[in-house]
Amino acid sequence: MYFYGISGSNKIGGSSYFIKMGDRKFLLDMGLDPNLPGVYPKYENLYRKKLLTSMGDLDSVIISHAHLDHIGSLPYILKEGEKVPIITSKATKILGKALLLSAPKESDDYIEIFKKDEVEKVFSLINPRENMVVQDYEINLYDSGHILGSKMVEIVTQDERVLYTGDFSLKNMITAKKMPLASIKSPNILLCEGTNLNKNMNSYINERLGFIRHANKVVANGVLLIPAFALGRTQEVVCLLKNAMKSQLLKRVPIYVDGLSVEISQLYSELGIEVLDEDVKIATNRFYETMDDSPKIIVCSSGMLLKNSKSYLYAQKVLKNENNSVTFVGYQDKRTPGFKLLYEKNFNFKATINRFSFSAHGDEKEIFQLIDRLKPKKVVFLHRNLKEQDEKELEKRLTEIYGKNIQFYFPEDGEDLNL
Repeated sequence: MYFYGISGSNKIGGSSYFIKMGDRKFLLDMGLDPNLPGVYPKYENLYRKKLLTSMGDLDSVIISHAHLDHIGSLPYILKEGEKVPIITSKATKILGKALLLSAPKESDDYIEIFKKDEVEKVFSLINPRENMVVQDYEINLYDSGHILGSKMVEIVTQDERVLYTGDFSLKNMITAKKMPLASIKSPNILLCEGTNLNKNMNSYINERLGFIRHANKVVANGVLLIPAFALGRTQEVVCLLKNAMKSQLLKRVPIYVDGLSVEISQLYSELGIEVLDEDVKIATNRFYETMDDSPKIIVCSSGMLLKNSKSYLYAQKVLKNENNSVTFVGYQDKRTPGFKLLYEKNFNFKATINRFSFSAHGDEKEIFQLIDRLKPKKVVFLHRNLKEQDEKELEKRLTEIYGKNIQFYFPEDGEDLNL
């Protein structure tokens, strides 16, 4: 197998990978990098390296899930690639389309690079399916446990079996189907996400119990604002809060959802997961201006407090009261207001700032568990953000653990591998 990392190999964002198996050519994910607004991955390098003469040379494009860093540049396929099959799940088609159409309204930081009609057109080309069998290869999708509709991608030819994890988790999420690890065959090559390499998280249960204890403390007298990613994190957090209230682990107070989180939560309901019900209210227009400081919980996008997003506007008010809390439940990029509020101390506010890990990515223990179960011959780590020294130390540990039984690769963007 030949591998070329277009984007998202040694960074988190803009995931897109070209692989060639025999004469067959595939593109795994077509994302955008949120840190490079208005810029899509360097697909022109595929032509420069003579891997493709046009996007139409691809045998298929496979999208693992609906987060923008994996699906955000999909309309690029319209450049001479309209007839290329796009393989993905039903939920990814529905949720991905909503995100691409709504992202420009979410924050001032988003730069629109595709027109609405381009987005509409590319999603109209998708016939959702989770397997495709052609004369000399087959594609199978398996639940990855990351968000609703997220999939791992297996491509099988006569000579090779390759598994691309996309983003995955082995935890028991409320709103995502667990990976059927026992039923997945061992691949020759594993293309594995490395988001949390070198990280072992607090236990899933303990972190959530700590979060509920914190929520109880805040809503005794104040407002709990939870900035959350519109897709995946909002729904997981809201469902956890609802379950805690029903189990009498959390005081019953109103829960409000706002921003793009509302539209995505409504789509979750259409896909069979009820998020908005009698216990969860959709915030009224400009609620961030009219609300009082009575106990309540607000869950809204953006998860990083992007400028002029709904969470950013709520924070302006919530931060003024010492009884309130702004509590983060997701990754904060260093260039975002969320990171600055969480880690920089030069702000004048009264509310408390807190953070809990709701990561929907497997940590190092889960990554090793996956490798131990699948026993691939070669592992390529992608979607990673390690310092050079940390990467060298990790390679040394992997050699100590697995010896020569498994070969490990850490490619950079723009690097190719003959595996």
